[in-house]
Amino acid sequence: MSEGDEMNRGIGEKTLGVGIIGCGRAAVDLHIPALAKVPGFRLSAVCDGDAQRLAQAAPANRTLSRHSGYRGLIADPTVDVVLVTVPPAHHAEIFVAAIEAGKHVYEEKPLALSRKEADRMATAAAAAPGRCVMGFNLRSHRLVRQARALLQAGAIGRLMALRTTLIGGTVARPAWQRDPSEGGGAIFELGSHHFDLWRYLLNAETEEVRAQSPSPTDTSTATVSGRLANGTVAISLLALHGAATHDIEVIGEGGVLRLSLYRGDSLEIGPASRVGRVANWVRQLPGAARSARLGGDYLDSFRCHWLRAGACFRGGESPATLEDGRRALDIALAAQDAVRAGQLR
Repeated sequence: MSEGDEMNRGIGEKTLGVGIIGCGRAAVDLHIPALAKVPGFRLSAVCDGDAQRLAQAAPANRTLSRHSGYRGLIADPTVDVVLVTVPPAHHAEIFVAAIEAGKHVYEEKPLALSRKEADRMATAAAAAPGRCVMGFNLRSHRLVRQARALLQAGAIGRLMALRTTLIGGTVARPAWQRDPSEGGGAIFELGSHHFDLWRYLLNAETEEVRAQSPSPTDTSTATVSGRLANGTVAISLLALHGAATHDIEVIGEGGVLRLSLYRGDSLEIGPASRVGRVANWVRQLPGAARSARLGGDYLDSFRCHWLRAGACFRGGESPATLEDGRRALDIALAAQDAVRAGQLR
């Protein structure tokens, strides 16, 4: 289904009320602006235990319901879809309550912090009428989707390796992201997105995982590498703090595909001459310009993912399933085990 078809599908049908549990940066800076641009959705309720964050989530919206506890939001009759944007340690509890209440759920990554929690979520989802979408918005990033199509078409020949870098930026992050028991450090907070990209771009599951970090208790920076079932290898450098970087490089026998998720004109296949690079830049200008009007490709990936989520909630295909979340979690857990043991897991 094309993006245009997905958008048209949302028009003329029942508008779905979205309730957001957790009013931190992800909700306020990413999801709320994205939802404002998506037909078929209406922000109807927000929830946070912090009164100041709750007030900041949508200060000008007088019709918005505000809740200090998540059970109140889930019981709110104006809410059809629950967006879970709380620290990962609380994902399972809230997800199960929402899905058992008959709501659809948009679950931010990582799915959970343990296999036991993931199993509990899967069991609840299998018995409930509501539908689930994992918040792997990078699957809806314009350049990532183009890159995947090029790779599947054999643009760089047989795939050999994938290298990714994700550095979170210089803005201070909340303490829970560094806490292994609340957020899981860079391996979970950042790595979950890229572990899903291993699967999405290379079209294979991971069989072995290695990882390193400054210490078993400090995973604010980490490198995670994996061997995939199709013979390719992947490595991701992850850091919560530092100059914001979000790069992908796929190496094939016939060339190298590169892109930056923060630059709309960055997708290229090399080696290329200077003339070839200029021609590639010119070809990308129209798409990059359209994306720029929507806040840039990275921000627009949230809008596009909500478009695709809307199609799912109305009976269509999910852009990222609970099982996709589980597969990425398996890689994160294996990396965590490797860091703790200092050996292959």
